[in-house]
Amino acid sequence: MTARRRQDPEWRGFERLIARIEADAGPAGIVVRSPDRIKCRVTGRLREVDASIRTRAGTSEILITVECRRRSKKQDVTWIEQLAAKRQAIGADRTIAVSASGFSPEAEAVALQHSISLRRASEFSVADINQLLKLDFVIFWHKACALAGVGIRTFRPDESGTTPPDEFDFALPENTDLFASIFRNTDNGSTWSLNDVWQEVQAALNPFGDIAKGAPPIIRTARVPYSGNVVIHHGGDTHLLGHVFLGVALWIEPEMVPLEDAQRVEYGSSEAPAIQRVEFASQRTLPRDWHISLQMPKDSTDIADLRTGGNWPDSEE
Repeated sequence: MTARRRQDPEWRGFERLIARIEADAGPAGIVVRSPDRIKCRVTGRLREVDASIRTRAGTSEILITVECRRRSKKQDVTWIEQLAAKRQAIGADRTIAVSASGFSPEAEAVALQHSISLRRASEFSVADINQLLKLDFVIFWHKACALAGVGIRTFRPDESGTTPPDEFDFALPENTDLFASIFRNTDNGSTWSLNDVWQEVQAALNPFGDIAKGAPPIIRTARVPYSGNVVIHHGGDTHLLGHVFLGVALWIEPEMVPLEDAQRVEYGSSEAPAIQRVEFASQRTLPRDWHISLQMPKDSTDIADLRTGGNWPDSEE
């Protein structure tokens, strides 16, 4: 009874991961965007970069662009030459080129001459993890629901302004399509579904407010009134709607993500110390991407170097 979120393509997920690594590795105050569009000094048009990093040095703004490739072969000099021309055209102070497979010696030589820093992002094993990052697992708690039943009470003009009884006239079949537009407003012609009604109930109330994590499902019924201008089609007949009794089973269930299933990325180059990042991500279909991250230099033994972050909903959502 919820909307599905669109899954990013794998290459876009890789770009966003690199942007998060750079954001957590940088000093306070940097601004990282992924993707970003920057005006070309030659054509005047906007050109897209996989990520941008903006910071300040004294009174001057510094622009660093990030370009990523997640391919099986080492990146050659052609890509680096393209990035060098693009960096100059958009006026970036430096470009970071990130490859999942490394670079050829020729590419490394050309990058050195064109203000392009090279980084490799590769997966590492649990055995090679910095012990300060070794979190055994993360638990995400998910709100869950299932339709328990729907009762319909037809509109009765004589009940206007009073509290009608809790009885309903008929129940909708168990196989009723939750996303079918079975309700229609006779004034403006708008239509909506049972799932839309449930979304409105959640927006107006807090049905999960006192549901204990891991407890058995609890069935609650929301009574939704209508003022005589909504009809519902049922059993070949059209009924003027008075109330919808929406019964929903509610529970909050755990999703455990062990370290072995977390995304583990080592990021660095010969010119920069390696960084290790561990991201525990929920695999559920959600309106937003949930993840918790830990990041620090690979060889650090100082807990002060640890950077944590993530993305999760507010407690009231």
